[in-house]
Amino acid sequence: MKAVFVTYDSPNDVGGVSSWLQRLLPPLRDAGIEVEVHVMVFGGSPGVNCARFKKQGIPFRWQPWEENTRKAVRNCLKLIEESQPDVYVPNCILPAYYAAGYVRSQGLHTVGVLHSDDPFYWGLVDEFVNGLPAFRLSTVVTISKFLQEAVRPSAASNGINLHCIGPGVPWPEHRTESPNGIFRLVYTGRLVEEQKRISEVAHALCAIVNKNPNTEAWIVGEGSARATVEQIIQMSGVDPKRCKLLGRVESVYAVLRDCHAFVLLSDYEGLPSSLLEAMAAGVVPICLDMRSGIREAIQPGFNGLIVKDRKNDFFGAVQTLQGDAALWSKLSANARETVKRQFSEATCAGSWLELLRSFEKSQRISPVRTRVSVRLPPRNPKFGHYDQRALPFSKSTSRLRIALGYYRRKMLKPFRRAA
Repeated sequence: MKAVFVTYDSPNDVGGVSSWLQRLLPPLRDAGIEVEVHVMVFGGSPGVNCARFKKQGIPFRWQPWEENTRKAVRNCLKLIEESQPDVYVPNCILPAYYAAGYVRSQGLHTVGVLHSDDPFYWGLVDEFVNGLPAFRLSTVVTISKFLQEAVRPSAASNGINLHCIGPGVPWPEHRTESPNGIFRLVYTGRLVEEQKRISEVAHALCAIVNKNPNTEAWIVGEGSARATVEQIIQMSGVDPKRCKLLGRVESVYAVLRDCHAFVLLSDYEGLPSSLLEAMAAGVVPICLDMRSGIREAIQPGFNGLIVKDRKNDFFGAVQTLQGDAALWSKLSANARETVKRQFSEATCAGSWLELLRSFEKSQRISPVRTRVSVRLPPRNPKFGHYDQRALPFSKSTSRLRIALGYYRRKMLKPFRRAA
């Protein structure tokens, strides 16, 4: 049984999807599944994810990120033919989902993964669960029960198998200690505005530190809004030793063990690995209330706190935790126990292993052939800039002729008047 997972890479990638895959593949391989990764690379050459796969001994094939969706689908199909998998997991890569539609008819099992409650993933549901039959997936895995229940009616009506497998995180050897004078807040994740609202998070952390001399804040991660975060910290007037941007770190647990409260104030999530990592280390989560998987991990007042906004309610939650050592200790211990019981690496890998082995009864017989003419459904606006369509040659030529004709008439107009 050979399973191919598709992902992306960049020089400084930070994200739950990447950490999820890096943790999942080694135990699958050790259990006898032949795993391989197809990597779409931003920046022209392999980055941190490929380096990690190489270190783990996980085989991978990479290619530069192709902006044109149709060309990217052809590239994915080429890699599939080279690899000859039995199971193909497009993961979070749109062109790979379209490619999956072309190979499913040849006996491959195609498994989509819904990582988050955002427009992109609902676009995947539109096109590959409810869309044209030729492009529908064999199986869909959701990382939260919320997503599973939202997709269940569509999956059932279209004959698609549905599973919920949460992300698994390691159990750290060292946990955080009780606050001793300094109460340290931490954010870990992508530094982006969409979804994560990192500017508002940075403003909130700076405000807390400015108001309370016994608090500190660390921001861990990388992303397009890094410069904005740096500017917010600089302009806030806070002591830079008390509010730090640490950037990308090699071991998030080495940071978490020195922190006391984890801050996640996103617009939406799935069931973020960053949250589970913090809980595993005993760092008490303070999360904005959202409809997706947060409440599947957090029981307010038992193993964390859920707030209504990024200002007053958030500030109040920090003050409550900081001022009540007994409450912090209770939430910290329960957070660790929750992850140990429900979200361990072994639990996640075991569920994926069971799913993949269920496909062994119906493995394909003939080799996969991918020399096809790629035709795609109309573009779904939920995919945004991830779906770039080039005009067919004939239409491009026609538009060029129209434009040239327009400018030719405009240039000749003065001469015609003179005549």
